[in-house]
Amino acid sequence: MLSSGTRIGPSRIISWLGDGSCGQSYECIQTDGENKGEKVYAKLIHREISESKGFEDYFLQECQALEQLEGPGIWPIQKFGLMKWKHWIYYPWLQGQSMMLAKPSSPEEEEQEKEEFWLRSLADFLEHKPEEMSPDVLLEIMTFLHQAIHRAHLGGVVHGNLKPRNILVEWSGAGKVKAWVTEFGLWKMNAFASLGQEETEALGVSLNLDVQESVAEAAKFRPEGVLVTDVPDEKWDRWGLGKIVHWIVEKKGSEQDAAWQEWRAWAEQAATASGFPSVAHSMQALPGMSDISQYGLRLEDENDSVKIDPEEVRVKRELEWSFQEKRDNLRFRRNMTSFVGGICLFVSLVSMTYNFFRPSPWSEYSMDGILDSYQLGAGIFSGQAWGIVPAAYDDENKGGQDVVGEWEKEEDLFKLSFRKFKMKPNDEGDKKLWQYIGTGKTSRDDYHNWQDYLRFDRAREAMILVKRIDDRNEYKPGYRGSDAPRLFPTERFSGKGAIKNAELAFTNQGSKSRNWAFFFAVGFLLAASLYHRETKKIEAEQSGKD
Repeated sequence: MLSSGTRIGPSRIISWLGDGSCGQSYECIQTDGENKGEKVYAKLIHREISESKGFEDYFLQECQALEQLEGPGIWPIQKFGLMKWKHWIYYPWLQGQSMMLAKPSSPEEEEQEKEEFWLRSLADFLEHKPEEMSPDVLLEIMTFLHQAIHRAHLGGVVHGNLKPRNILVEWSGAGKVKAWVTEFGLWKMNAFASLGQEETEALGVSLNLDVQESVAEAAKFRPEGVLVTDVPDEKWDRWGLGKIVHWIVEKKGSEQDAAWQEWRAWAEQAATASGFPSVAHSMQALPGMSDISQYGLRLEDENDSVKIDPEEVRVKRELEWSFQEKRDNLRFRRNMTSFVGGICLFVSLVSMTYNFFRPSPWSEYSMDGILDSYQLGAGIFSGQAWGIVPAAYDDENKGGQDVVGEWEKEEDLFKLSFRKFKMKPNDEGDKKLWQYIGTGKTSRDDYHNWQDYLRFDRAREAMILVKRIDDRNEYKPGYRGSDAPRLFPTERFSGKGAIKNAELAFTNQGSKSRNWAFFFAVGFLLAASLYHRETKKIEAEQSGKD
């Protein structure tokens, strides 16, 4: 027994209700999901069974089948799942009818205390309100039960554990009553035998007093000679209906009118070796029943139609689950490859668009015989830039060090701004840059500052140096005689000297960039189309089988 507050799936226990042959029952409240705050009736499979080898898959398959059961007289499964060893099933909560009962007290107490009790099952009403039961009320109850059993058998599901405590009832006064069969399929789970187990070991439940009483009670409503490890048969349910009616008639034994005698005769016929051949025959024979077709049953349906083999239903369900698993797997792969392909295609388009208007980011642009080289970080209107310190801005007149700066778009040119810290004169103690960090004593004058203006030639994938400006002058590319091109002050181009304009083109030194994102996009989208095609193929095959 689990204590109050313990978590069972997405709910927490409010109180323990009982321990029976098919598991432990709890009143719980949901803590998650759209039904948060609502009560549920939780059934917890016995741990000795749930830990059996192979039971987990068996439990999920059975619950998926039981989840499909619905209709008059069926108390449906609301949700199911597992958490470690806890295999749980939720049913809707039935509040029931309230009444006050006297608490057991000692003889010395003059007045007995009373406590509230909720009538929910058929056993509760027959114990505390037997006067409510009449032949007409019994006919209403049995009509609901027959509809439920008929619909379950059509789906290949057998209850196998019909008894008054597994029948929920709701009286609304004036002889109006509704009834539901609950816990379909749990007895079959209870008889689960894992691989390598003997059948006599299948019911591996610790038989405490509550479980023993539950097993003994259930045996009264099943055919004689069946074992707890036997797989339930449809005949068990028809027999159980007869035994339930016989139990009610015995409770009403003081009333020996003709109506109750008819019900006794019906119960005796239902609970015999021959019994009724089908649920439809059993329902048609109910005292007071006129036409069962209004409830969706017909005698010819059960006589002439081919009976559904439970094993055939199980195999069919397994094939359906296998198909659903395969289809869902293909859909997941299709959706994921489509998603990744879409992202790659988007990145490819963005990359192509950017490279059409901007130099390739982080690619080195350099020129043979020239010390300078450039790299531009990604950006729309500005970004980071990298270059080489020219010898003119190196206090040791060597140059060649890496320098970091910034670029920005200025008209049709890329303006790259750099600076290099100046070495201090000896009279100031040869202070280094790190000695000024955080002191606030550096200014623009403490640096060599220069700006290189470049034009991007997309056709040649080159950066053309247009000019350089520093704190003293403006420079342009030129050459003199057979000398290599270099930078000269602008005023020297206007004289009669031999300096002529030159072009300094820094080309992209990286390999011809391939748009790998585009190739990935094509590959993933092609894979997605193949998965989609395979999904449609197996869906068409399944439709043909159906």
